[in-house]
Amino acid sequence: MLIYNKNLAVCPITTHIPLNKVSKNINKSIIVKKVLVIDKFYKKFLKKKPRIGILGINPHNFNFSNKSKKNDVVVLAIKKLIKLKIKVKGPVVADSSFMMLKKYKFDVIVGMYHDQVLTPFKALYKFDAINITLGLPFIRVSPDHGTGVNIIGKNIANPMSLIESIKFFKKIN
Repeated sequence: MLIYNKNLAVCPITTHIPLNKVSKNINKSIIVKKVLVIDKFYKKFLKKKPRIGILGINPHNFNFSNKSKKNDVVVLAIKKLIKLKIKVKGPVVADSSFMMLKKYKFDVIVGMYHDQVLTPFKALYKFDAINITLGLPFIRVSPDHGTGVNIIGKNIANPMSLIESIKFFKKIN
């Protein structure tokens, strides 16, 4: 899941799982794999090498002892990605990551769980975003907000994300 806007995209490593299960579902290889898929997508379809900020699981990233920092899966993944020549920065402090956009010029912020990146992203861009499903043998683009089952027939839906999805798909084809 890459929630994309022309100014910024976000990707949660885990999606739609309880917060108490996030740490158990994250490891170095999952982070590396997802970031490599994002990097490949940007290079192939957007013709750019993305600058990627990777958030830590720990909200402030400073509570590490030297021993725990050496074994932190996010730190290990970032070190591996740097060796692979991927433009990554992190672990970035989650609570101020979106304020650092101008400083680091991130194209993508990768978070460890859904609300860590989607809540601030949607506060900034509202419906001006699309959902791109990466890692498939084809491009799947959809509105970022889901189906809106709760508003069917109420004539209140905002079509902006659907329109942006169609425009993006035309652009890359």
